[in-house]
Amino acid sequence: MKKLIKIALLNSFFFITTLSHAVDFQPLWTIVGAGPAGLAVVGLLIDLGVDPDKIAWIDPEFDVGRLGQYYYTVPGNATTKMYIDYLSACNTFQECAPEALDELKKLELTAAYPLHVIIDPLRKITECLKSKVHAIHGKIKSLHFDNETWHVATETSHFESRYVVLATGSHPKELDYPVEHKISLDLALNKSFLAQHVHSTDTVAVVGSAHSAMLILKFLSELPVGRIVNFYKNPLVYVIDHGTWVEHQQAGLKGTTAEWAKNVLEKNPPANLVRIFNTPESLNAWLPICNKIIYAVGYEPNQLPPINGKTELIYDDISGIIAPRLFGIGIAFPEKYAYPDGSTEYRVGLRFFMEYAQRVVPEWMTKKAVMSRFASFESLFMIDVL
Repeated sequence: MKKLIKIALLNSFFFITTLSHAVDFQPLWTIVGAGPAGLAVVGLLIDLGVDPDKIAWIDPEFDVGRLGQYYYTVPGNATTKMYIDYLSACNTFQECAPEALDELKKLELTAAYPLHVIIDPLRKITECLKSKVHAIHGKIKSLHFDNETWHVATETSHFESRYVVLATGSHPKELDYPVEHKISLDLALNKSFLAQHVHSTDTVAVVGSAHSAMLILKFLSELPVGRIVNFYKNPLVYVIDHGTWVEHQQAGLKGTTAEWAKNVLEKNPPANLVRIFNTPESLNAWLPICNKIIYAVGYEPNQLPPINGKTELIYDDISGIIAPRLFGIGIAFPEKYAYPDGSTEYRVGLRFFMEYAQRVVPEWMTKKAVMSRFASFESLFMIDVL
């Protein structure tokens, strides 16, 4: 059954004719977003023989998406091997930064390191790819399909493109609990920043029970905070078995965060930390004593531009098709993956984005991609990716 995806769009629609000027090229492919998924698509298109001069790449910062902007010091929850798999899958990546793989191979393959070990190589690859394709700094303002062509409008220009790929990313989801001061998840995941915004007199609420929430509880327990209240709805789930990573599964606690949750939180929790099952009654009882709050309740898609003036779009989570020659990939458009045991999950992570791109990008190029099923955005973005 087709499920319509309700995507938050910009309120106003900018027609192509109102923009300042047209660029002097007509790309075959336009990629929107320069995070890990967008990087993978650009690299694979070049691998597959697309002339880089026929690729337009749009992003405001070109800094590896939210990963590069906020998570440089965050402890990773993927192994070094998964980073190596991601980089090794694209010949163009290796040509851009041949030393990156060598440096990663010097690290312990089954260990998880701070995210800077992969962000630094991705920044080098980004700069290399920018020099090959048409890199446009800015945000996309509208997409309009007419006469078998996508009309792409940015803040400063417009052009036509046969194919468009949205790798537009996501941002932390927030709730509206009545607590005076909110600390954003992006910044709370930086322990140094968090230390500057909590004090010994604070009672800090942390909402969530997945990886990000546990990492923040660990940080807070190591800082001079008066009291920590964790509101949770789900039990702790670990992706670790006898010290060995279960790499095919992405949901659950991993790495040092999993070790802390298992050995400290569950066995000998800090005296100033209390975990409360999240119900209306418990919120009413405990929120009044909290003066600061951090929401670690998953991610939701970034705002998209007007697309043919529509406010409802259809997304296929098997093929990535949104509309004719319009595709989605990455955390905003994750693949629904079926495992041999019959279980399914939406796969999020560098290696998973690359594996998905390796399958669907050739299909997009050869018109073999067909819409087979539809996903509801409302069910996708409770994914915890850190």
